[in-house]
Amino acid sequence: MPAARGLAKRLAGAVSMFVASFAIWAAMAHATDFCMRDPRVEAVDSSAPVTQSFLDQMKAIGISTIFRYYDHEDETLPGKTLRRGERDVIVMRGLKIGVVFQHRNNKFASFTALRGRQDAERSLILAAENSQPIGSAIYFGVDGPWNTPYELANIMGYFQEVNARLAGSGYRLGVYGSGLVCNALLANGLAELCWLAAPTSWPDFSAWYQTKRWKLVQLPTTRCGGRSVDFNLASDTAAEYGQFGN
Repeated sequence: MPAARGLAKRLAGAVSMFVASFAIWAAMAHATDFCMRDPRVEAVDSSAPVTQSFLDQMKAIGISTIFRYYDHEDETLPGKTLRRGERDVIVMRGLKIGVVFQHRNNKFASFTALRGRQDAERSLILAAENSQPIGSAIYFGVDGPWNTPYELANIMGYFQEVNARLAGSGYRLGVYGSGLVCNALLANGLAELCWLAAPTSWPDFSAWYQTKRWKLVQLPTTRCGGRSVDFNLASDTAAEYGQFGN
């Protein structure tokens, strides 16, 4: 029992330090430019197309993977969608790519079987355009703190349809979301990879962080390279989370 209590205390302390670090980074997000160098921070996600100077700055601070977005034609933000030309620029700079599908995934009404089918089909079109290799991952965003049985059932229905459409494609399926959503989808075989979203107030953030079953943990939005970005902790320095490229 003393050993168990000691382990629990150390875990709680680690999570407290982690959450405290989140608060520090969030407070600094209003600085002109805050670029993080940390061996655990190896990915950055951006909703805007990258430039060569931005990529050079990311490499200079140790970032190895650029996460960009798949979206429908009526993009939620101009230039949000990764296209082939940008993909080639990233790869030629010696960086890897990760992709996440998001189209109003911060609205609960988006989580229907129909949208799951449409989003999966669109992701496959963009994966082909970007020569995304088999065995890499496509993440799908669940951008909210939803936690009721009804809400989880709708989210699982969405992912059931995504699974059905991606079946046989060779792509791995990931989820970006809360600890609760990650746990529900992984436990039911509806996703393979978890990207834990930044909001610590979303359900089961701390509990899921302690499990170490996530592949990435998103940090609060900050600025680097003259733009808003989200840095991401990897599960370890040799982490594989479905990225692709050189």
